[in-house]
Amino acid sequence: METIKFFAEVKDFRINRKKLYSLPEILLISLCAVVSGAEDFEEIAEYGRQKLSFLKTFMELPNGIPSHDTFNRVFQHLDKDAFSSSLYRWSKELLGFLADKQVCIDGKVLCGTDRSGSKKSGICIVTAWACEQRLVLGQQKVAAKSNEKTAIPELLDALELAGSIVSIDAIACQPHIAEQIRNKKADYVLALKKNQGVLFEETVSRFSSLAAQLPSFEKVEYNGGRIEKRTCTVLNQLFFVDSAAKFKDCQSIIRIIAERTLKNQPEKTTQEVRYYLTSLDISPQNALTICRNHWGIENNLHWMLDVVFNEDHNRSRTKYAAENFATLRKIALQILTQNDDKNSIKKRRHIAAWNDMYLLKLIQPLF
Repeated sequence: METIKFFAEVKDFRINRKKLYSLPEILLISLCAVVSGAEDFEEIAEYGRQKLSFLKTFMELPNGIPSHDTFNRVFQHLDKDAFSSSLYRWSKELLGFLADKQVCIDGKVLCGTDRSGSKKSGICIVTAWACEQRLVLGQQKVAAKSNEKTAIPELLDALELAGSIVSIDAIACQPHIAEQIRNKKADYVLALKKNQGVLFEETVSRFSSLAAQLPSFEKVEYNGGRIEKRTCTVLNQLFFVDSAAKFKDCQSIIRIIAERTLKNQPEKTTQEVRYYLTSLDISPQNALTICRNHWGIENNLHWMLDVVFNEDHNRSRTKYAAENFATLRKIALQILTQNDDKNSIKKRRHIAAWNDMYLLKLIQPLF
């Protein structure tokens, strides 16, 4: 049987004499099923039973298809770090060097893992994502009774970031995180909000008094019935903002004013002002691009996992099942994204379920 090369380092934890199904077969069946629309272990097992003849064209499967309980047990006990590393190895092969590439870092709560009716007890996973290439570079589970502030440094420590631009939202706007990124020979763009106290107040004050003298860039877009105007201004003279000195190598502060107006109701205009700290000596045009790119992790990763893969309704929680299934979904999404296809991701999953040759084309690069 030909196996996926990136799964080679995922060790089987089971006792040999008790194994009816090989680990590579279990992982490959699961991957084919999730690419084709399966959302839980019962659907993975049912996919295998319905597609047994097809799966036997590239797997031996002497004992047929495992039960959904077997899939569940395997994913509960599978080494989560080794399994997620298989995704990162594939991403690195596709990506090559990180120089000049933007890495977005953001956390997402797996809502289906919550048992209390709110998001507070759900499992949260922080992901590093190459935004333009749409590749997952790493992920870190947030420890129980903790938050993203503790998980982000652990994730950064595990990543090779030299030459990249790391963008993170306001929870990571901390001097020690800026220093950690710079020590990794990367640049940072960190969202700045009111919780920074004096630094935020100084920033707002300086832009209010100096904005007319600072370089700026304006971009207007027409999206359906809305007109969106974004004005980006950059403050490079940081001696005006004393508190910014706490952030290692901070060279610029960015302000973006976003205005949204309805075409048929021009009097209804909303405005949002956002600020960012960066170690880059940057132009307003490039600053706007980087800050907007950051939201790609929400729109092209988290939204896809929620809406197309129905991630928030998956109830897997026992041991490592939730983390390993989250990795499996990301591998499946990456397979679908890397395919040069005009169809939507949702439609690609349907086609993979209907057309066996299409599915083989999708997974072939992994062998």
